[in-house]
Amino acid sequence: MFGVLALSPLVLAIVLLAFRTPTWVSATAGLLGSVVCVLAVFPTPLSVFASAAPDYLPLVLEVGLILLFGMLLAAILEVTGAMHALSGWVEATVPSRSLGAALVVFGIVPFAESVTGFGIGVTIGVPILRHLGYSIRHSALLGLLGLIAVPWGALGPGTTVAAALSDLDVDALGLATGWVNAIPVTVVLVAVLLIARPRLLSAVGIAAAAALLWAGILLANVVLGMAPAGIVGSLIVIVGLGLPLSIRSRFRGVDRALGRAVLPYGTLTVGILLAREVLAIAPSPVTAVLASPPFWLAIACVVAVLVAPRPAPGPAASAEGSDLADSPSPPSAPDASEAPRTDDGNGSATSANPSLRQVIGSAARAWVPIGAATAAFMLMGWVMTTSGMSDAIGTLVPAGLLLVTPWLTAAGAVLTGSNTGSNAMFAGTLSSVAEASGASAMTVVAAGNVAGSFAALAAPPRVAMSVQLAGGIGAHPRDGSWVLGRAFAIVTINALAIGLWLQFLA
Repeated sequence: MFGVLALSPLVLAIVLLAFRTPTWVSATAGLLGSVVCVLAVFPTPLSVFASAAPDYLPLVLEVGLILLFGMLLAAILEVTGAMHALSGWVEATVPSRSLGAALVVFGIVPFAESVTGFGIGVTIGVPILRHLGYSIRHSALLGLLGLIAVPWGALGPGTTVAAALSDLDVDALGLATGWVNAIPVTVVLVAVLLIARPRLLSAVGIAAAAALLWAGILLANVVLGMAPAGIVGSLIVIVGLGLPLSIRSRFRGVDRALGRAVLPYGTLTVGILLAREVLAIAPSPVTAVLASPPFWLAIACVVAVLVAPRPAPGPAASAEGSDLADSPSPPSAPDASEAPRTDDGNGSATSANPSLRQVIGSAARAWVPIGAATAAFMLMGWVMTTSGMSDAIGTLVPAGLLLVTPWLTAAGAVLTGSNTGSNAMFAGTLSSVAEASGASAMTVVAAGNVAGSFAALAAPPRVAMSVQLAGGIGAHPRDGSWVLGRAFAIVTINALAIGLWLQFLA
């Protein structure tokens, strides 16, 4: 009975989402529902929440700032032509658009996600895919599919939370997670092949990129430990696929504009890695702030503005981008009506040539509902974990039925938009279920970590952000519904596959 009551806030949020209630409203309702449950059924002293707040609430703020500065960076790079330069390099380098998708999905997005975390890789990958000529819907979905390195996103805070709550070694858990991550990588590979419908040689290249990412992350976990594994693994894909193709194309697209475009990302990557080394040597509140992803995302925004060409790309750049968008959509495009919106969404920002101030204001306004929904979901997870509601949900899982455990973290990730929030809700529960079933806690928690991390791509705020990045004012509400439905289907297939593996093969 207590477990069913503990589920009620989750059910409330899901039902509201199903009826297309705005995401921030659904999240707020779920949060309020969890508070009501605590007051009525799971009484918890305020002192317990007060003692837990300093460890968790800063994370909520950090996630919100990461989303804000990540969206600002994407908008600045788009209006200054940096996204056009990056997509130009990808298009000039790869012999087919499908290989461009492979480079983005298995290299660029996982790399950005590993550096910053919390879905920011989408803000980089989606505009590139859009410029490559993919439709609004396919650009948004492919960008989301690139979130297959989330266990190592932002150097792995979500995996660290899971290890801490389950009393496991974090590097050992990272390695176990790397093995299980073969399942979502395979699921994404199949999805990319179905969307892009490449020719045989390109299909082999896409499969090679997927294999490189999985093997690279696994090897990095063995050699370097959990934290930098995603960065190293995705860099292996970028170098392993991008360098031979660049040589083949005689380094077409490698010019000063590309250098300006990648400088903010280079500053972000090098800065955050060096700052984290400083933090490890001299831990303090100041070095902790300097090593945080929001700080370096803000620095990257400043760098993007400083190195931007003046004036910003005008009609010529817009025309080139429109020509690119006019290229044929993938054969699996859902309907022909997307083509006009593709042109409008791609050309409107550049043809209007807005000022940086207008772009920053627009991005900040777009962030408000996304940030509010993400914060509300994370707070709901914190309330449920701190009050014992998550443990009560765990009692609903029969001993030995490991098949359903990945669904817990998957549901938590969809609701919170974060594997950190999902693991905070359910990692302890998974460890308890494993112990009751006589299974390895390491294996069960790793499987839950993978399922929850991948499921974060279907979080409604993240899907909304992806569609907004892909279509801007050219996006239609049906685009969001289309992407959300397919994201849910892919996440469901992945959770089912992990559950079956865990139940019968692990």
